[in-house]
Amino acid sequence: MLKIALTHDIDRIEKTYQFISKPLKFIRNGEFNNSIKSLKSFIQKDNYWKIDDIINIEEKYGVKSTFFILNESIKFNVLKPSTFVLAYGRYSIYNPRLVDTIKWLDKNGWEIGVHGSYNSYKDKDLLQKEKETLEDIVGHEIIGIRQHHLNLNDQTWKIQNELGFKYDSSYGSNMYCGFLNNQFNPFYPKNTNILVIPQVIMDICLMRNQNYIEEITKCLDLAEDNDAIVVVNFHNDKFNTADYPFYRDAYIEIIEQGKSRNARFKTLKEFNEEIRYSQLDIEELEVGGLVRMV
Repeated sequence: MLKIALTHDIDRIEKTYQFISKPLKFIRNGEFNNSIKSLKSFIQKDNYWKIDDIINIEEKYGVKSTFFILNESIKFNVLKPSTFVLAYGRYSIYNPRLVDTIKWLDKNGWEIGVHGSYNSYKDKDLLQKEKETLEDIVGHEIIGIRQHHLNLNDQTWKIQNELGFKYDSSYGSNMYCGFLNNQFNPFYPKNTNILVIPQVIMDICLMRNQNYIEEITKCLDLAEDNDAIVVVNFHNDKFNTADYPFYRDAYIEIIEQGKSRNARFKTLKEFNEEIRYSQLDIEELEVGGLVRMV
């Protein structure tokens, strides 16, 4: 039976420099109608919040998901231009609206996980602080994590394991959809008790395909043939239809295709528990050949 885990990385909750960068990108690509739509967002509210929209979609279809909450602390360094996107537009995890929403989701059947900040994959103290901060908000232990940008090195799973995480979903590609290295099944990195549940579909990877519906069908077929879990990652800001045409439609397409196949939709926490309490033999894999060094 097909299994699907819907997830959302909450990278940003407000639109900032994208008020300029998005229209310019559309113009460069000759997409003038989309550029005008994006410019109109100056007068709109909640451009990148979109968590309420996600809730409404999932309630309509009777599914629940996992929200990975980012607590980014990196600062802009003029000598490292790449830090601009990471630093500018980051939000406070103590934003009152966000705190209320996290608590509401947690109490109503959605799962809250840690979206480890950009450098936390190699910094145990930083990741511990992020975990404890989110636990203070929800009032209980957080067991799940996905690292920002899917950052991993040969120590990340060891760090996560020592901090008490039960599963990680950072193993996957941010370039294409599918099962990285044909790793269809969850696994334990050697000498840890953390279950790695691979990510399969990320929004930006999916929408690089001209025919995203065909790509979705391909991924679901592959998962069904290999009794694998399709872990889907759609960022909340991608539900802004002006800046990201058809992304919202693609998310709904995944759910509808899954429903038409009688897929089982569960949060990652629920799949983690199911796998751990099953009689299945879970692989224990050496870390070295699995991770790309950041």
